Amino acid sequence: MTIDELAIDSSLVQGNKSISDFHNVLDKAYWHRIQGWIRKEKEKVLLSSSPTLSALEEDEETELAKYKENKKPKLVILSRGGSRAIIDQHLLVHLAEKIGFKVKVLKLDRTTELAKIYQVLNSTDAMVGVHGAAMTHFLFMRPSSVLIQIIPLGTDWAAETYYGVPSRKFGLKYIGYKILPKESSLYNKYNNDDPILNDPNSINANGWQFTKKIYLDGQNVKLDLE
Repeated sequence: MTIDELAIDSSLVQGNKSISDFHNVLDKAYWHRIQGWIRKEKEKVLLSSSPTLSALEEDEETELAKYKENKKPKLVILSRGGSRAIIDQHLLVHLAEKIGFKVKVLKLDRTTELAKIYQVLNSTDAMVGVHGAAMTHFLFMRPSSVLIQIIPLGTDWAAETYYGVPSRKFGLKYIGYKILPKESSLYNKYNNDDPILNDPNSINANGWQFTKKIYLDGQNVKLDLE
């Protein structure tokens, strides 16, 4: 039985199960398949390797490079298509790599196998994404990892309620980044004094259909990365 969003009231569940127990269930469900993929990759490497001296020297260099690469903190960027996409995503990737992250851009569709998503997110140190349903995948992350949610105009309440609060309860280090009006694609459509830009709450008060049309379906993000 649940209470609030993506949370479990342990007192109402037999054995006082919590959201962490749910994560353990996911772990057991997916790791068998993931281990199978890992074994296949190792088999491919062994079959394609050559026992020559030069190959062994190359292997040592490759292993050293892999070791250095694996020492970098991992960052997953959830890539959206359509609305609420990060227009300058390539610049975000470049900046993150420059800082020292090993970056993985994760683009999801309806055919993406959940075990593959779990494999990526359960091994990452941080995930960043724009507010939307795909952020529920924070449940695949390890507790103490960092979740960064980019919050478009007009989505403050939903972002905090649906993902901010639950992710903290799950044990993640949550950071919400509220974009400035100039970082929204709406900035080029409306005047600076338009309430759509400077008073989203007044627009949302008109009803869900306005929120959905303007802020969820009609907005993209261009981050100020300078």
